[in-house]
Amino acid sequence: MTDYNIIKKARVFRNRVSFRLFKDKYKYQADTKEYGSFHVHIVCLDVNKSWILGKFALKMKECLEAMGITVTVGENRDERADVNHHIAYMNVKERLNDRTTVMVTHVDSQFKLDIIKRQTGQGAMEVCMSKETMDRLTREGVDRKKLCYINPAHDGIIKPKKFVLGITHRNYPDHRKNPNMIVDICEQINPDYFCFKIMGGGWDEIVEKIRALGFETEYYPDFDYDTYVKLIPSLDYYIYYGFDEGSMGYVDALAAGIGTIVTPQGYHLDAKGANSYYGETVRDFVNILDQILYEREKNIASVADWTWEAYAYKHLEIWHYLTKRKELGEILKNRSHYMDGIFSVLIQDIRV
Repeated sequence: MTDYNIIKKARVFRNRVSFRLFKDKYKYQADTKEYGSFHVHIVCLDVNKSWILGKFALKMKECLEAMGITVTVGENRDERADVNHHIAYMNVKERLNDRTTVMVTHVDSQFKLDIIKRQTGQGAMEVCMSKETMDRLTREGVDRKKLCYINPAHDGIIKPKKFVLGITHRNYPDHRKNPNMIVDICEQINPDYFCFKIMGGGWDEIVEKIRALGFETEYYPDFDYDTYVKLIPSLDYYIYYGFDEGSMGYVDALAAGIGTIVTPQGYHLDAKGANSYYGETVRDFVNILDQILYEREKNIASVADWTWEAYAYKHLEIWHYLTKRKELGEILKNRSHYMDGIFSVLIQDIRV
């Protein structure tokens, strides 16, 4: 099997817990006999009808098969498989063993906690969706050696929308509202992330320029009140860079709960408690937009490696540990790239 390159490329916090491997102290001993293909059986009720749980089963099957693993899916256990993985713990009816993993989610009653304790008592490894749940179950008396967590995955299909920046004032010949400033700003930001909605006369030439720079621009040259009251709530940020006491659009944007990026002057400063960004120069406004974009990118990056491939691979590492099909050194090769999966198992043989 190839290295898990996607995880290795992701920017994540490093697990700095040191560990040593002393072969003479191993309790874990890999079984060195020759094996055929690794067979994982996923137990899931109504797999093609269940929206979320069925998706977990089918996505895992797809990704594991791409890794060369033999995968079957059914409503009952298959004792011929190397590992049975149950989705989810509330649906388990059969007796389990130490080559079983069980997906855990939504533990919100003593009844459900008792189910988990019974399953771990039979030898099953419970796979939580978060560290918080794993730690809470430990505090409730579940055997820590039988708990781990693997963060859930997303499809990577839903993409962030562009930030919609709004301008709602006329453009005057005397340049009192610094109309060309928007062109200078657009030359320093990325049209892949920002677009505009503009209402007001006199913007034709500037709209043409920013469109030429690649920015989607919805333009209304004539003021229409009904359109205006729909336009303001559709914005992400209202932007204004004039120095003539203030913009009424700023007031309406705040009333609509819309973010604002404006100059620090006039009644802009009298809206106490408003969470506005203030700027005076082109560089100020570019820096503000870069900051806003950076905050979004942090959100995106926080789950960038929560892929279905990662989700399936982390289960596979745990299964290799449970079945002793691989040496610990090989199982733990991704040590510095994530903290869930095999690294959330309390492996007393190697922890310092």
